[in-house]
Order: sequence, then C-alpha cells, then structure tokens
Amino acid sequence: MRDKRGSQQETVVSITNNDQVTLSVDKFPFKTTLSLSTLISYWETKVDTDPNCNVARVIELATLLRQTPELLEPIEDVSIIDKHINTIDILMEDIFPSALWENDLKAVVVPFQFESFYATPKLEEMKLLGGGNYTEKLSIDPKTLLFRQTISAYTIILEKFYNANFEVDEPFIFTVKDKIRRLERHYKLSIDLKFMEVNVLGELKQLSDAEINFLINRYNDLDLWMEKLPPQNFEFTGFAIYDFTDVTTEETISSLRYDLLEKGSVNSPESFESLQQKLRVLFSLPDLQLGLITCPAINDFDTTYARKLWNGLVLNKSCSEKMDDITNSIYEPVMRLGHTVIVEDLNLFQHPTGVEQKLQQAKIRNLIVAPLNYNGHIIGMLELATPIPGELNALTTIRLKEILPLFALAMNRGLDELRSSIQNIIKEKYTAIHPIVEWRFTKAAINLLEKRERNVSSEIEPIVFKDIFPLYGVSDVRSSASERNKAIQGDLLDQLTLAKDVVLAAKDNLQLSILDELIFKIDKYSQSIMHELVTGDEGLIVDFLRSEIEPLFDHFLQRNPATTGPVAAYRQAINNPSGAVYKKRKAYEESLYLINETISSFLEREEAKAQEIFPHYFEKNKTDGLEYNIYIGSSLLNTGTFEPLYLKNMRLWQLMLSCEIARRIQNLRANLKLPLEITQLILVHSTPISIRFRLDEKKFDVDGANNIRYEILKKRIDKATLLGSEERLTQPGTIAIVYTLQREAEEYMRYIEFLQYEGYISKEVEHLELEEMQGVQGLKALRVSINFKEQLRHDIDAGDELLAIAKNATLN
Repeated sequence: MRDKRGSQQETVVSITNNDQVTLSVDKFPFKTTLSLSTLISYWETKVDTDPNCNVARVIELATLLRQTPELLEPIEDVSIIDKHINTIDILMEDIFPSALWENDLKAVVVPFQFESFYATPKLEEMKLLGGGNYTEKLSIDPKTLLFRQTISAYTIILEKFYNANFEVDEPFIFTVKDKIRRLERHYKLSIDLKFMEVNVLGELKQLSDAEINFLINRYNDLDLWMEKLPPQNFEFTGFAIYDFTDVTTEETISSLRYDLLEKGSVNSPESFESLQQKLRVLFSLPDLQLGLITCPAINDFDTTYARKLWNGLVLNKSCSEKMDDITNSIYEPVMRLGHTVIVEDLNLFQHPTGVEQKLQQAKIRNLIVAPLNYNGHIIGMLELATPIPGELNALTTIRLKEILPLFALAMNRGLDELRSSIQNIIKEKYTAIHPIVEWRFTKAAINLLEKRERNVSSEIEPIVFKDIFPLYGVSDVRSSASERNKAIQGDLLDQLTLAKDVVLAAKDNLQLSILDELIFKIDKYSQSIMHELVTGDEGLIVDFLRSEIEPLFDHFLQRNPATTGPVAAYRQAINNPSGAVYKKRKAYEESLYLINETISSFLEREEAKAQEIFPHYFEKNKTDGLEYNIYIGSSLLNTGTFEPLYLKNMRLWQLMLSCEIARRIQNLRANLKLPLEITQLILVHSTPISIRFRLDEKKFDVDGANNIRYEILKKRIDKATLLGSEERLTQPGTIAIVYTLQREAEEYMRYIEFLQYEGYISKEVEHLELEEMQGVQGLKALRVSINFKEQLRHDIDAGDELLAIAKNATLN
C-alpha cells in the first residue's frame, strides 16, 4: 500500500488473495537476439578463472568461430545455422557430449523463446519444442505464460544491474503423449543461461532499495514494472540451453495426491475415470483398469452401506456377491489378513471361484489386489488389472506402495462423508437408534440418498421388522400414586400447623377478629385434607398461605416479638426451591429415584451381557418404576440365523433378572427414607408380531391390526385382578407371569422349577385366572414368591453371571 504522501518506503505490505495479473502487452516486451559471440566471452572467462581449463581447446574453438564472421553477428535468420552446421556441431560438442547425444533431451534456443535451432535427435522426435502450441503443452493460458517469461526477465535485470536477489522458482512442465502408448508424459524444463547476456540500451535508470522492494511487493503488476523499468531499455542476447527431465512419476503422484484430497474423489464417475487414467500414465499401461472396494469391517461386507462406494472390477454396487462368495478367492487374504495378492495369469487357475470366473469373463488375466489401511484398519481394497499376463508384477508393488496411503485417505474421507450424510438423515427422520437395528436405518438412509441423487420421490421408506418375538416386563413401585398423595398431604398439614402457630402467637398481642377467622380457615383446610386429598387442594392451600398468611409476617414481627420463633420456624421449613414444606415429598422422591436408578443400572448392565445370548432390540422407560421391551428375531439381524433355543434362553434370563431386581430393592429398603415396595410382572406372548418405526413418535410400535391386542395387553395388565376377587395380581415380593396359552405355562413351569433349585423362588406356585378387562379376555397367570432369605447357589455380585446360569439351564 502506497503512503498517502507518495513515499514508496513500506514497513507493512497488504497482499490480497486475488492473484490477478496486470499486464497490458500481448507479447514478450523485451528485445531478444540470437548470438554465438557469447561463447567467446564464456570461454575467455573460463580461461581466466578455471585452472583446469583446456586452453588449447578454447583457442581452437574461438579461432573456428572467428573464421566464420556470420556466426559472430546477431543472427536474425536461422538458416545461417544450417549453412554452417558443421562448425556449429564442433562448437556445441562441449554443450552436447557425444556419449549422451542419443538419449539427452537438450536444445539451444533464442532467449525466452521455445523454438530451438539445435537439439538432440530424441528431443526433436518428441517435438517438445516447436509447433507453437506451448500453452497446451504447459497447461497454462497465454497470459500466464507471458507473465512468467516477463517476470523472469526482470529478475535477471534486477540481479545484474541492481544487485537484488529476486527469484521465481516455478519450473515449466511440458506434457506430451508418447507415440506408442498414447499416454501422457511429463517433462521438467531446466534453463541454463550462462551463454546469455542482458545489456542496457541507453542510460541505466537508478532505483533505490525502497523502489525495488516496492516493485517486488507488487510482482503481479507488470505494468508498474514496465513503467519503472521500460523493456525497450534492455536487450537479451546470446542463447539459452534447455534441458528436459522426465518427471512423469513425480508429477503423476503429485496430481493423484491433489485429486485424492478433493471431495468425492473416489465416488464420482468423472473423478474415478481421471484417477484411472493417471494410474495408466504412472505404470505406463494404457489398458490398465482400476477398481476400488470399500469395506470398513468384515461384517459390513454384505451391507448396502459398504457397497455405496463400491467401484470394483466385478464387485460393484449392483453385484450380487456376498461374503461367502469371496471365501477362498483372491480377495479373502486381502480382506482378512491384509496381504497384497499378485495374479500373473488368472486363466491358469484350474478351479476358479465364482468371482474369479467373472474376472475372467471381463477379459482380466493379470491383476494386483492390495489392502487400503487407515489407522491400522483395513477399510477397503484397490485393484489394478490388465488383459496381458505379467504386465503387473511384484516390482509394480514398489511404486504402488507410494500411492496406497493416498487412496486409503481418500476412501476414509469418502466413508466419513457417507456416514455424515447417513447420520444427517437418521437425525432428521429418526432419533437415537439401537445398534442392533442400525443397519436397517442405514440402508433406508442410503436408499433415500440414492433417490435424491436421481431426483425422484424422496420419501423415506418404512422400517418394519416381521416375525418378532416380544418380551415385556415391568418393575412398578407399589401404590406409588397413593404414597405420593400421602407425602403431599403430610407436607401440607405440617405447613398449615406452622402457619397456625404463627397466627396464635400474634393473637396474644393483637386482639383482631380477623385472626380468629384465619385460624378457623387453617383448621378447616387441615380437617379437609386429613381424610382425603383431592385434585386442586394443594394449589388452593398453598395460594391461601402465600396470599393471606405469609404477607402478615413482617407486621407480626414489628407488633409482637413473641412471633419471632414461629415465623423463623415457618420460614426455615419453606426455605427450598418450591417455597413450601417439602420434607415428606422429598423423602418420597429420593426413595423413588434410588429405586429407579437401582433397577435401571442393573438392568442395563445385565442386558448388555444378554446381547451375547442373541442380539436383540431393547428399550426401557422410567415411570414410577421401570418398564422395558425386548424384541428378538431373525429379521432384526443383518446377518445370522434365529433358533427357538435363543428365545427360551432369553425368557429364562428375564425371569432370573426379575428375581435379582426384587432382591436388590429388598436390600435397598433399609436405606430408603420412605420404604417403598415394588411389584413385578412379565407378559408372555408366543405369537410373532411385526413392529414398525413410527416417524411421528420416533419409536417402534406394533404393526397391523392383528398385533394391536399385544399393545392393549401391555397397557392394562398392571391393573389386572384375580377372577372373582378385587385382589390385584401384582403383589410385593412376587413375580406375576401373565400368559394365554397352556404351553406357555408349561414352558415357564420348567424355568420356575430351575429357579426353585437355584434358590431364587419359594416352592409355592399360584395358578390364577384373571378378571376380564376391556378388550382383554382369557388371561391366566402364574405367581411365584421371591425368596429373600435363603442364600443362593450363585452370587451375581461376586462375579457369577446370569448369562452363564441361563446357558447351563438351557443345556440341561
């Protein structure tokens, strides 16, 4: 930024992100002249400075050049070179050693031009120079090429005349196709300027250090440079030596690295084709085919999630191959062991697997399959294949190792992007998903992503699991509503008593009839809730105390010091967030909380272990107690089979779990401020049901009219009574097992006998019939009493597992 007073002294420079070049000319602005006279200057300098210089040879060459005056003059017409080509050959022997003549890529050119007048045969054959299409070969636009040539010329001027070291180190990379394979090759140009001179035409313009720095800080404003250092004041004469080096490998790997860092590099068809073409260049194989297969885990191989990014030779999004089809194939050691597999000729396999036969049908004979490792985990495979045996071999893997980490990084990012898209849909459409069914929600999310990509209807598909066996259990606090009302009732009575004490103390010194009326009202409220607390009583009493009693306290304290103690007692009692007496309610809520937490933590701990019996869906809901649902069945699993044995094991586990919960709460009661009791109930339902995820409620529910009865049962059985009696089915110290079919009772009697043997329950078993309820008929129940006294054969807290006990029982 220029100082407002016109000074060019700068201490702070602000550079924008815009690299826009300011250059108003359309061709190289400096005069350039071809001359061989600089050879004599170079040789003479070398004689003076190099003690090892062959002086006789220098004299011979200088004499030869002086004998050809046309070559000492500026050469405007390059035909003069052809005219004296024999002399040129001798002069160029030191620049072009004969031993390297056939293989070097070297040329002599006019300064800052790309037309050579003398070049090695191989360079001329490849046509790197000449033809005029330089911007195409350099993959840059004409203005950028002109800028780079012009700024390079200025750097030479600054160095020679102003002693300013300002370099632009950005080499030219030429790209051409080889004639045989028609694959791109990349060549880096190195320029030797020792035979080029820059001369001043006229008087050299003086520039201060500040002015030079001012120009350097505006390197892209070449109009400003040409204003300060007009090009017509300088001339470049002599010639430049262009030396080309094959950098195809380095450039291709660099380009691959750049491409693979781009978003979508491994799942976009255009990007994939570009990657394949660059690998053909890297390995010099025009028929090379690339394949990429994602596999975050072996268990994910058969999932839609894993296949979303598949672009393999035969393993692609639409293929039908499963993990079983990969067994014993060339892919198995790659996936399971992380080995790289090299197949010289697939047609030599005597017993090819199905997937290998598909490769043969695709005319693939020679291939390499390598694992893609990310952070120590195999996340996929890379395939390289050709139709010609032996083109890919063990030596290929040396170069392959350089690029495998790049592909692994890109694939991991692709998987992260896919996971992110899936999770966004799951968060949008669903809530937290149980791990056992996450695969199905992931599949639905992927299907929705594919619909959106095709711009078709983007409705999420329904999530339904059929032929599911439900297990339902509830541990409920006995008479929780009644206990809560008792706590509220007790706190209100205590607060009314404290309020009456304050009014009575005030009445000793204030003979006001209104105080008698307040006492009457307090007594009336106390008598009212003494027998029964009805809806609205709590709010009515608290409002009375806050609006008619508490506002009088300050006045009472001023008129009668005797009220100090009662007022302090009242205020101390309501000094809590509720602003009311909360002692008994607090005892109730703390006791209820401890019971729920004890049940919940134990249930979660044991349920996690029960997943080992058979993976299942589990959900729980805290109320005045805790209820839970378990769903088990083959349709919940992405892979695996279901046997009735697993259902029996889960049912036995559930019954044992209920016994353990009851024993824990019994032991806890001694530490509760309010010794609440729990009741336990299990609902047996042997007929498979279907469950559907409700998008509106964000949870699973039974699906279909035939399954509604099960949901009705769950909602009503906790109020069930015995047939011909008002006795509730659920009682403290017992477990009620509700069923409808006789075979269900027989199955549970087996479990009961086993638990009697284990010491969990007493010998007596009640066989009960239940009163009909609305929409529910024909229910029966088994009721067993839990043994709280006897020492069990197993100690869960000492390390014995319910899981192991259940397994042994099933085996017996």
